[in-house]
Amino acid sequence: MEPPPWSGNQLKRLSRKIRAGSPMSGSTPSYGEVMLWYNDLAESVQSRIAALDWTPLLGDRAFEITSRPKTLDTLRQKLERDPGTPLPSVQDVAGVRFEAEMTLDEQDAVVNAIAGHFDHELSQCVRDLRSDPHSGYRAVHLWLRLEARVEVQVRTHLQGDWANIYEVAADVFGRHIRYDLLPESDIERQIVQSLRAISTTRVAQIEKDRNEVSSLQLSLDELPSGVKTRAHYPRGPS
Repeated sequence: MEPPPWSGNQLKRLSRKIRAGSPMSGSTPSYGEVMLWYNDLAESVQSRIAALDWTPLLGDRAFEITSRPKTLDTLRQKLERDPGTPLPSVQDVAGVRFEAEMTLDEQDAVVNAIAGHFDHELSQCVRDLRSDPHSGYRAVHLWLRLEARVEVQVRTHLQGDWANIYEVAADVFGRHIRYDLLPESDIERQIVQSLRAISTTRVAQIEKDRNEVSSLQLSLDELPSGVKTRAHYPRGPS
């Protein structure tokens, strides 16, 4: 993909105008132009990931992969929360999401495959939010540096379902709950805290248990058939 047709300084000026809600000037690219370019970048990354052969990792299980740029409102909110970060340094202006029914180990393997495909070192690009959830949100993010920054979210179905429910809660109780803040109402605060606990305790434990069962099954499958039979059906006392 071609590099962006504007300079970093032009994007920084656009950042300031978006943050302040000021009209765009002739020397500043428009929000529409910039988002169109980022959308093309996200779609390019989406296409490259979708074209990989996922059968060795996921078998015949389907996966969903989508892409999107940030909306003007969410981008402005992000720039307002962190005034020191200009638009070129915002990691998720271009976002891609990979979601499938998979274990935690398979999720790690998917992350490894994507990082390798884009020639990124895991230690430099992976942000694991499963062990360190953000407002209850659990997933693994890859922060790619290509023609611009791209964030790839890799989620299991359980992680994705919880995130979708929490997004609905944010629409009801306020978008601030996505950033570790809580509603002022006692009832609303309890609901949000309960939702976070469902992710960090119940969902996390279910995924851990599933992963252990899957690992055990793989270990049994690698044993010779006679050993597996004896392991499953121990002989009683003679």
